[in-house]
Amino acid sequence: MDFKTVKINKKNKVASIEINRPDVLNAFNSQLIWDLQEATKLVKDDDNIRVVILSGSGRAFSSGADLSEADANWDGSKDALLRGFKPSFENIISMPKPVIASIQGPAAGIGAAFAMACDLRVMSDDAYILSVFSNIALIPDGGLSWLLPKYLGYSKAYEYAIEAKKIDATECLQFGLANKVTTVDKLKEDTLEWAARLAKRSPQALANTKKLMRESLSNSYWDTYQSEAEIQNSLTRSPQNEEAVIAFFEKREPNFD
Repeated sequence: MDFKTVKINKKNKVASIEINRPDVLNAFNSQLIWDLQEATKLVKDDDNIRVVILSGSGRAFSSGADLSEADANWDGSKDALLRGFKPSFENIISMPKPVIASIQGPAAGIGAAFAMACDLRVMSDDAYILSVFSNIALIPDGGLSWLLPKYLGYSKAYEYAIEAKKIDATECLQFGLANKVTTVDKLKEDTLEWAARLAKRSPQALANTKKLMRESLSNSYWDTYQSEAEIQNSLTRSPQNEEAVIAFFEKREPNFD
């Protein structure tokens, strides 16, 4: 499927979704919102894909909403967030495979929300996350009001949001926002290398660990404990479990194809 504002590449069980509006630092217009909905659903539903990478073309991950768009067909911001952006967030968060944000330059506004909604993040040393909304007298959206305090704590999150301060790659690594930091020149290579390693791991382990850890953010300890027991019981002695155990004793990599 061809998109006007997004590129998709699939290779070796890894799908790369690249936001492709480099002339405006990958700012979100209506077309990009619809394209990202379809692109994320496409890779979510593709059983041949085990890992997804979300990135931006050119010098940015995304600078946020395209404020120059004059003909957007939303009935206010609420409609844009619920009918426009929300399905893409749901696809990223609920798909049973890890999604890696590969971040160069700014991930600002709704772009920051998408970067943080992903499961993992690789950042170039020039990258930063920015809740820019207060600069235009608005509040963080796209879930940033939930995501930022989870990583930074309330006081720091509030500070960075109301002052619209950049969280640079070094700080992101310190706060746990970034998993890895690399150079601009190696960002794509390092992200693909990590994705390829993850794609060789057990799909059921990746999917169920994501499910459990996502749900743990709103569940109690004992609710999570119960879910672990039920899922573990269903996976024990499964074909993937048996293959991994055999591979362990044979001192080789398991094959989950």
